[in-house]
Amino acid sequence: MQTIAIRQFNVRYNVARFSTGEAAPTLDKPTDIQRRLDQIASQLLAQALENQLAQWNDADGALYFIEQLHFDLSLDLSHSDDRQLATVWAGALYGSIQRTLSQSGMGVVCFRDRSEFLASFLEDLLRGQAWDHWYYQEFANLRSLSMNQLASQVLLQDGDTGREALLELAKRNSLELLLATLSDQDVEAIASHCLLPPGPTVILSNTCGRWIDGLRSLLSRGVPLTAVIARDVTRLYLGLLRQQPELGPDVNLARFIYNMLHLRETVLGLGDRPGFLAQLAADNWTEAFHRLGRSPLQPLLRTLAREVAGTDLVGLLQDLQVEAPQPLMRRIGTAFGGVFFLVGAIADLDLYPFLQTCPYPEPEGIAKANLLLWLMALQCLGQGNLAQARGDHGVLAFAGLARAPEREWLADYAAGLTAAMHGAFVQDLQAHCQRVIRQPDRFAYQRSLSALPEPSEWLSLHSAPDSPLPDESWDGALGVMSAIALQGFSAKLGAMAGSPSYLSRNFLESTAEIGMSEGAIAIRFLTCPLQMVLRMAGFDSNTWAIPWLENRQLTFQFD
Repeated sequence: MQTIAIRQFNVRYNVARFSTGEAAPTLDKPTDIQRRLDQIASQLLAQALENQLAQWNDADGALYFIEQLHFDLSLDLSHSDDRQLATVWAGALYGSIQRTLSQSGMGVVCFRDRSEFLASFLEDLLRGQAWDHWYYQEFANLRSLSMNQLASQVLLQDGDTGREALLELAKRNSLELLLATLSDQDVEAIASHCLLPPGPTVILSNTCGRWIDGLRSLLSRGVPLTAVIARDVTRLYLGLLRQQPELGPDVNLARFIYNMLHLRETVLGLGDRPGFLAQLAADNWTEAFHRLGRSPLQPLLRTLAREVAGTDLVGLLQDLQVEAPQPLMRRIGTAFGGVFFLVGAIADLDLYPFLQTCPYPEPEGIAKANLLLWLMALQCLGQGNLAQARGDHGVLAFAGLARAPEREWLADYAAGLTAAMHGAFVQDLQAHCQRVIRQPDRFAYQRSLSALPEPSEWLSLHSAPDSPLPDESWDGALGVMSAIALQGFSAKLGAMAGSPSYLSRNFLESTAEIGMSEGAIAIRFLTCPLQMVLRMAGFDSNTWAIPWLENRQLTFQFD
């Protein structure tokens, strides 16, 4: 079905003059002409253009975007009725569209189909470039949503199109970038709707062996597995289709992977895991069924018993890490993984112990130091990122908070703070920093922090809508601490140091996946504009203990 959407339609009318003795048209005034043509444009032109579109062969389903289109035509108002005029008008418009598309060039963008368009939008969105392109105007009303909400809404509009868009992102090596921004709940919803829609299960004979071989080949390339089945299904299914497109799309393959991951979890929970695997390897399926108990996976095992050798299944389970399971790791997607670059300066300057004992009172239900670290991270990211950053799971993880404090709670806490507290905070902070940087191993900070930096406008949040820092004095006092943290981070960058806005845009605003285990935090960056600078500064080779996160060891990885 052909569809043309016109965002704005501007018309300029030129009415010819008639010389003396020449027959004049029967219309009275130019305003009557304008009124008639406006009525044709608003009421008849769309239907006439639809009739013209019947000639268009759009079997390929491509989407074309034209930024601007100019065309001229002449209409004889004295010899045509309104519908004939609309037909002539539509013909000129249709012809201009065809000519513009055939010439391509600037101002014309084409996508193979709707799924490629969505994939392109999501990729540009994740890289912070979407709103620079005029052809994404369709999504402008969603701009206020957080990145994960917007991505989810786009993909969930149509399951089949969403699946194809996900596959396109996998082909572009951007799937990990998307998964890093989505919560586990988001991924669960997308996987259920786009990859695992309800329907009958049909597995043809001699199919399971091909699927197992494909999965083993994919896993040999190092696909990262998690404790979240929906994430692993998404990675494995789309990765396998990218590697072997002839296998799908096939919802039965997606369900097979889903069931294999459940089998993996079941095997990991068995008391005698080696014994179960040994029975499978010996093709002793009856004993394997017995060891599995009354599991809903029994039908899967019976299908596999008919289709594959036990050694093939054991090989896949071993590739899925059932013999040497990885430490349980919580994975968090964030658009602001770079806030963890501040950890080094915070640790070197002993800012966390200072925040624990600073003049502000201890709030109810939240550790004071963690609250202030969260507010510091928001200030460093600036007003422009506030709406998204305040609920970002990575920013919350940085501060050691499970959820963002409510605005009303923050307002109540701020109401109990006094000007004397703010002044004492800044004064004590200055004395603390001067004492710390005099230590021999803090020499790198002596030049950059010889005097307290002035908080820039970038760090001010009190004037933002629904600001978490409604009090200007509190905002200013914490701004000094945020400026110190950024200055400390900047001191490690040498010649690439810069203003707070520069540091935020080029370092802090970096999409990442955070892996949190019992003793470690690994930040894997999927976008980071100046990662080479960070490598040169040693961020990928050093580790830091984070005292407010149970002294977990922090490491950075760059893709």
